[in-house]
Amino acid sequence: MKKLIFAFITMLFVPLAHAAPEFKEGVEYSVVSEIAGSKPEVTEFFSYICPHCYSFQPLMDKLAERVPEAEINKVPVSFLGKDLGPVLQRAYGAAKLLKVEDKLTPVMFDRIHRQKKVPGSIDDVKEVFVANGVDGKDFDGVINSFALNGMISKYDKLTEKFNIRGTPTVIVRNKYQLNMGEIGSEERFYRVVEYLLSAD
Repeated sequence: MKKLIFAFITMLFVPLAHAAPEFKEGVEYSVVSEIAGSKPEVTEFFSYICPHCYSFQPLMDKLAERVPEAEINKVPVSFLGKDLGPVLQRAYGAAKLLKVEDKLTPVMFDRIHRQKKVPGSIDDVKEVFVANGVDGKDFDGVINSFALNGMISKYDKLTEKFNIRGTPTVIVRNKYQLNMGEIGSEERFYRVVEYLLSAD
């Protein structure tokens, strides 16, 4: 009798064990590397000049609140905006080095996409930084520094490594790339990221 009960319980759990996952490779995400990173990490490739990135920022802010255990990174690409691309990429790196990225990123997005005041040069970028509390000498000290040049090189290598051709692009644990067109809603975006943060 006990064997029959055990067999019956086992049969009940078989469908659960073989249940289809909520999200599928090739649909909501693609595998872009064989080995996943060892830590929970979400990386967004973006550009200040990209209107979709501007619209996407509230979702990334909420994602940081929803998965506080994950490290949220941004990688600025240089291929958008023609000659302005490298300028805005350098602006983001300078904000990181000066520890004002949380403040300056919303300002840059707002100026470009809402106020339509696009900085055309490093001097224009400096004016934005200074207007938002950064000492001009501090800005000058980092904008062409060895440290910032190293960051720019890293940004470009990551962009090349993951073959980034559009923004925003989201990579989870250096292995999974979200297929944004297949996700469909804000809530599903969060759930896909949570699913991939714990995937094998």
